[in-house]
Amino acid sequence: MITIYDDETSAECYQVRAMLGVLGKDFRSVALEEYPDITPADRPAIVLVDEHFSPAAVVHDPTAALLYLARVHDREGSLMPTDDPAHLAAVLDWLAFGRSLTVSAGAARRHEAFGEPLDLPAAQREAHRLLRMMDRHLWFGEQQGRYFLAGAFSLGDIACFGDVALSEEGGVSRQDYPAVRRWCDRVKRVPGFPLMSGIFPAAAGRAA
Repeated sequence: MITIYDDETSAECYQVRAMLGVLGKDFRSVALEEYPDITPADRPAIVLVDEHFSPAAVVHDPTAALLYLARVHDREGSLMPTDDPAHLAAVLDWLAFGRSLTVSAGAARRHEAFGEPLDLPAAQREAHRLLRMMDRHLWFGEQQGRYFLAGAFSLGDIACFGDVALSEEGGVSRQDYPAVRRWCDRVKRVPGFPLMSGIFPAAAGRAA
């Protein structure tokens, strides 16, 4: 059994739940505050405990959890294709891009929703810069028949999706990024991909 100690409102924790959903893995979700011996001073973003092994594997970072799950539980190797160096490089680039979204669009959301200290205008400007890059990349990809960030659906899409899909809650509109909006609908249609509060089902019909 896999147990995640997480925060159901966190976009970073949502990445890990989405990864588990796509992999079709059963898991138990427990509030992070209930993790043994945790204190506010050293509280991690998430704790993933994989009891398929003895001793159990324990991961304390959302990105590390994604990489761990891809390496250990993605039997097809499609989410992090280690046998294709060029494809793997693209996936890892988008994984890093997801961290940039977390500290811009994600930080703006956390400021607006939970009052975290932040230079809000600067974070919003950076979020829009990233969304412009993403929209341009996706648009050119669509012209070439590639509909996800690294071509095929991958870890990169999972890492970027939550903060993009929740960006409006931080005052970062997606209105000017049509390719990003189409991508959001495509990701939601991936089998097993879950929703969370603030993220709604894909629009009816084909993503446009």
